[in-house]
Amino acid sequence: MAGIVGYACECRFDVEPLAAMINSIKYRDDYVIDEFYGNWIRIARVHLGVFDSKKQPIFNEDKSIGIVIYGRIHNEYAREFDNATYVLREFERRGSNVFEELNGSFAIVIFNDRNRELMLVTDRFGTRPIYYALRDGALIFSSHARAILRYPGFPRELNERTLVKFLMFGKIGILGDETWFKGIKLMPPASILKFDGRKLTLEKYWDLEYRCELDEEKAVPLLVEKFKKAVNIRAESIADGLCLFLSGGLDSRSVLGALNAKNLRKVTAVTFGTPDCDDVAIAKIVTRKLSAKHIVITYDPDKLVKYAKDVVYLTDGQDTVNVAYIPYVAEKLKEMGYKCFLQGFIFDVLLGGSFLPKKVFRCKTFSDFLTFLTTKYMVFSVEEIRKLLNPKFHRYISLCLNEFCRLVKDSKGDCLGNINDYFIINTRQRRYTLMGSVLNRYFLEELLPTLDNDVIDIIRRIPPELRFNHKIYRKFLISLNPELAKIPYQKTLLPPIIPTPLWYLSFIIRLFMKVMRRISKGRIGYARTYFDFDNLICYSKPWRKLVEDTLLNEDSEIYKRNIINRDYVKVIVRDHINGKKNGEKIAFLISLELILRLFFR
Repeated sequence: MAGIVGYACECRFDVEPLAAMINSIKYRDDYVIDEFYGNWIRIARVHLGVFDSKKQPIFNEDKSIGIVIYGRIHNEYAREFDNATYVLREFERRGSNVFEELNGSFAIVIFNDRNRELMLVTDRFGTRPIYYALRDGALIFSSHARAILRYPGFPRELNERTLVKFLMFGKIGILGDETWFKGIKLMPPASILKFDGRKLTLEKYWDLEYRCELDEEKAVPLLVEKFKKAVNIRAESIADGLCLFLSGGLDSRSVLGALNAKNLRKVTAVTFGTPDCDDVAIAKIVTRKLSAKHIVITYDPDKLVKYAKDVVYLTDGQDTVNVAYIPYVAEKLKEMGYKCFLQGFIFDVLLGGSFLPKKVFRCKTFSDFLTFLTTKYMVFSVEEIRKLLNPKFHRYISLCLNEFCRLVKDSKGDCLGNINDYFIINTRQRRYTLMGSVLNRYFLEELLPTLDNDVIDIIRRIPPELRFNHKIYRKFLISLNPELAKIPYQKTLLPPIIPTPLWYLSFIIRLFMKVMRRISKGRIGYARTYFDFDNLICYSKPWRKLVEDTLLNEDSEIYKRNIINRDYVKVIVRDHINGKKNGEKIAFLISLELILRLFFR
């Protein structure tokens, strides 16, 4: 991802730090850079030149207020102007009230260099992160935490509590607004940060809160109408070079099925994976049904190990090495001439209840619910953490558990099912799932129709019982395009059109296909996943070497700094090779070692 960098302060430096901050996020030579050097504020936008090409900042008539936008806004009148001009005009007219209505994926900086006023704004879901820090009266901000480290005198100190949270609750991201670096925080979604040189304030202008209001009969037609509009508005905003990430799931299939005939002709569906994986097989059926253009990017998983460090570095340590395929695929698409991609970002969570398990409905008390979530989302249990970490880190265990409990208790909703999804969206989706988008945006721009304001305002009123097990999602897909609903879903190997009672039999189908594939030695059925990390670290020489170089190497930072118990790591690796599924734990441990090497050595 490119993004914004800048700072606001009265300081003057012998060497201007903005250039160093720019270079820290400039991953490619073909990025476009817009710079502004004011009396009090320095700011730069580093971007791909795909969206607004007009140089920023944009100023009002008397040059008192400037604006920089990274991302894309899809409000009706925004299409008549460049995004920055539209938002600046509306901000002058309506003030901060304009932000709640902005529809898109964006990070905004509005400033008055004469009066020493600065405002940072994130979109409803924080899809374009903004990190910030205060240092000697200066506010430093960036789309990437590592850029703030380039500000003169900023300390590069490891946040030890983040380290413990990463190992305990990495499945749902690093909790809260903290980062790996002491003093650097992440702005919450739908937030406005104001700074006047002395005081910093942070306020929310919108929040996602599910409410049980709509029944199936009302929700489905409304959702189809608004979703089609959201998809096509975004597709129309790109003249050429547009693709869509198409997997074997329902999210991307829904986006493809919502395109009108004109936009379908200019979009190319892209599927990636090993040649025999289920995503490739199902995506081929989908594109044939729609007569859509389709390309398949296959890879040798052994060769993707070289992207492991990139994943950790480019996400500021927030993603793990087992998604090394992301930068490879994005780089290939960039080489093919693609500029922008559509995707079905977290639609299965928002509408499909993919993180809404049956056990949530069985919880009789909030305490039961809290216990269930704590157990479900731990990477390493408390007992394992005590064996894994040096005792000096044990004091953070209770702090992390307390923070987890606080985040659950602060989650909003009128029932446990709605509280569950609010919690997941504001933790896992915000701090972990989003990192895939961050990685892709270093090469291609991104459009997110599934987060359209009108679409979200319908979904948030659908009861959890309808979202559970993709119940209303399947009805939505049948109404959107019945032919697509007849094609199997990758996770169940059953078509969405089948009745709900039969949907519960999916585990039998998956088990049968797994047995048949094993008996036939791969001739019947197809591989379940596009990147089997568990097997790679057992049988792939390059990935085994990465394990040896990071986790079995006595000179690794995790051992030199006396953080991790090396003997216990050996047990984890040995148990995995002997058949116990520890791949996720190993991915987090490798990533931790790379974080220390890349940012703190």
